[in-house]
Amino acid sequence: MSGSGLDLSYIRDSTNFSSLIWMGYAGQAGGLAVATAIFGQYNPGGRLPITFYPASYVDAVSMFDMQMRPSKTNPGRTYKFFTGQAVYEFGTGLSYTEFAYSWGNDSSISSYKLRTLMRNTNDKRHVLVTRFRVNVTNTGSLAGDDVVLAFLEPPRTSIIDPTPPIKQLFGFQRVHLNVNESKEVYFSLYADSLLSIGHNGFKWLQPRLYKIIIGTKVMHTIKLQGTGALWSELGR
Repeated sequence: MSGSGLDLSYIRDSTNFSSLIWMGYAGQAGGLAVATAIFGQYNPGGRLPITFYPASYVDAVSMFDMQMRPSKTNPGRTYKFFTGQAVYEFGTGLSYTEFAYSWGNDSSISSYKLRTLMRNTNDKRHVLVTRFRVNVTNTGSLAGDDVVLAFLEPPRTSIIDPTPPIKQLFGFQRVHLNVNESKEVYFSLYADSLLSIGHNGFKWLQPRLYKIIIGTKVMHTIKLQGTGALWSELGR
């Protein structure tokens, strides 16, 4: 139990431990909650909401350096930008059962024209690019919850943004499944999730390839076509 991430690699790498339960500061029912998970009365389905860094991280980053993106003196912060090896990554989680994902859409790649996306819209904050359907199946021996995470992975090279995110979360769904049960979950991808942010703070929508990751598996590629433009100028 802790209020932030800890270097727990000594437990992770030990042959004396097969699993680990971490929790933040709990209220009066925290002990009961942990006990029900340990003794199998509750099948946990949570995901780690932060990144657990190695102990060496405190020496790699100056306490006066608050920038998120990596540099010569900073390995980056959070799952979006940390370039080192995390002890436990954002989104890590265990269950007493197992789940399998399958892509529920017709193709593994889709193309869109930038100007077409922005045409005839009065609210750029909610420009829908597409919706994805993912099939989730409980392949284990116990009923349980799964939190399905949907990430967007931008290209690693960009003139506008020389240090783009490694990946970024654009959706999540929690689903309860009995043994051998399958359900469909849906994710909506909006244009503002595809923006590149320059060092001057301006937002750009660029013709690039983006990968859609469900959990840890790349399942789809989005291709934007056309001429890149400032987000504020699109749709005019």
